[in-house]
Amino acid sequence: MPGKKLREEKELFYTYLRQNGLKRTHQKDLILTTFLSTEGHLSVEDLHARVRKKDRKVGVVTVFRTLKSLTACGIAREIRLGDGLTRFEHSYHHPHHHHIICTECHKAIEFASPELERIQEEIVRRYHSQPRYHRLQVYGLCADCREHRPVPERPDHDTEKIFARDALRMALLMERRGIEFYRHAAERNRDAAGREVFERLAEEEAAHLGELESALERIHRQAKGLEDAPMFLHFDSCELERLVPDLRDYEVDGELRLDPRASLDVAMILERRAAEFFRDYADKFLETEGKRIFEEFAAEEQKHYESIRRRAEGLLAAI
Repeated sequence: MPGKKLREEKELFYTYLRQNGLKRTHQKDLILTTFLSTEGHLSVEDLHARVRKKDRKVGVVTVFRTLKSLTACGIAREIRLGDGLTRFEHSYHHPHHHHIICTECHKAIEFASPELERIQEEIVRRYHSQPRYHRLQVYGLCADCREHRPVPERPDHDTEKIFARDALRMALLMERRGIEFYRHAAERNRDAAGREVFERLAEEEAAHLGELESALERIHRQAKGLEDAPMFLHFDSCELERLVPDLRDYEVDGELRLDPRASLDVAMILERRAAEFFRDYADKFLETEGKRIFEEFAAEEQKHYESIRRRAEGLLAAI
């Protein structure tokens, strides 16, 4: 993905230059490469200082014009942190997000919230508006400035990597909840054969959980300090809880007695809901590593659902 993304960004830039009658130069190439290899929010002066370490002939006006071109073709996005400077951040294949900006130290915390996007979409529809773009920036004092603490130096992480980390954390939360549900159902089920079904399902979920944990560990190894980076993707965990069937709906006289077929039926409800939820959730985002993680998790849940459905059909055929 990183290599493919880099090639696409470069092609976007060069296509923009051709379409607008602008020349491709060594200096523009250097500015592009330097911007793409630097995370965080960069002012023209910040980027100019980095570029001059490689070529002292590059002027600040060339950097400014190139950044404007990168913004025009969708590779960069402008942001203002309340200190009078215009800064630029990565835009292409980075999830749409908002900022919380400290008016004292000008630190910016990035965050994404599908729930917030949904509310905005509802309001826009109510007024029959056709939006072109939107941005939310919250200004105030960060916790460090409010408590008069030194602002710690934090590395600038790739927003896409943080989003991927949070996507995996969300998938892990769902997987752990599924294991908890199946184990709890097994403990409560008075039907021995049905209990074995739930126990087997819990084991299958545990195997997938191990794969997700390994994927999260790989992301942490790729970026030092990523584990401690602030949360980017904010979601309502109650949404995941609503996917889990309520075992009380299956009680008879206060007891749970689900035979193997009934146990599989309950499991299919959970797996189908999870697959649909994460498939729909992935659709809320542009092409990113986090979106791919949601799509893959949805596919795994769908695969598990199909496996359970085949077992249920096998039981019916045996009758």
